[in-house]
Amino acid sequence: MKTVRWLMVVGMVAGGVGTAASAQQDAGSAGAAKPMPAATAGEYDFGDFSSETLATKSWQALDAKDYAAVEAYAKKCLSLYEQKALEQQASLTDFAPKEKAFNYWALNDVATCRFILGRAYAAQGKSKDAQAAFQTVIDKLGYAQCWDPKGWFWKVAEGARDQLTTMGTSYDFGDYTSQTLTTKAWEALGANDHKGVELYTKKCIELYEEEAKKQQASLTAFAPKEKAFDNWALNDVATCHFILGESLMAQKRFGEAKEAFERVVNDFGFAQCWDPKGWFWKVAVGARGRLNKILAESGS
Repeated sequence: MKTVRWLMVVGMVAGGVGTAASAQQDAGSAGAAKPMPAATAGEYDFGDFSSETLATKSWQALDAKDYAAVEAYAKKCLSLYEQKALEQQASLTDFAPKEKAFNYWALNDVATCRFILGRAYAAQGKSKDAQAAFQTVIDKLGYAQCWDPKGWFWKVAEGARDQLTTMGTSYDFGDYTSQTLTTKAWEALGANDHKGVELYTKKCIELYEEEAKKQQASLTAFAPKEKAFDNWALNDVATCHFILGESLMAQKRFGEAKEAFERVVNDFGFAQCWDPKGWFWKVAVGARGRLNKILAESGS
């Protein structure tokens, strides 16, 4: 299940530094808030007081598990830019396209700082504060996007929803790559953790199914072994449908399992799953076998 990173939410769980303002500088765009003179407050250095600087310092403090510093930097960003962020949110009816997303620097960085605060609260066991931070992102800053230095934006509200879903559990989407999500789904299936299977498989499908369909449409036959890894989304999405079907079969939810396996056969017929022992197996062939088994066990 080798994969290549795609449009993702990687930065939010990996703790990578991502800000709208940094992306704006990279793109040479205009419109960021004018930086204020460098200053310090107590032991914290707010630098130029730009939303970029404050969000970056918040990420760095979160990585260092310096939760007091997270609060200092994130709350400073909120105090300076939240009103502007709310104005930018109100001006939108959908997510800004990538080429215009940089213009919403306050919305993006304020939402990111609230997200970081939520992560810090959760790490300290302050569940109510964490929930409030994440819910605020969802309710008031829903069109915010955080720039990941690897080259893409991720939707902050989606990250906040994931945090609320997994808070207080052992579930973790890791770096959100299809490889990680598929691996975690296999592990959950092996542990008979059907809730985990559903979380990981559906997240992979949600993030990568569109790309998987494009890769399927580009093929007229199974890719040879040396090129099969290139179809990472197709392979992992189909495998996740297969894993979900296996989990549903184990729960005797035969109708839903049949739907999962039929998706593999009908929509992702050229998918191949890498076996760590050193070969690929054809996911649709495995799915057809499971459909025959469902017919034998359920009679339908």
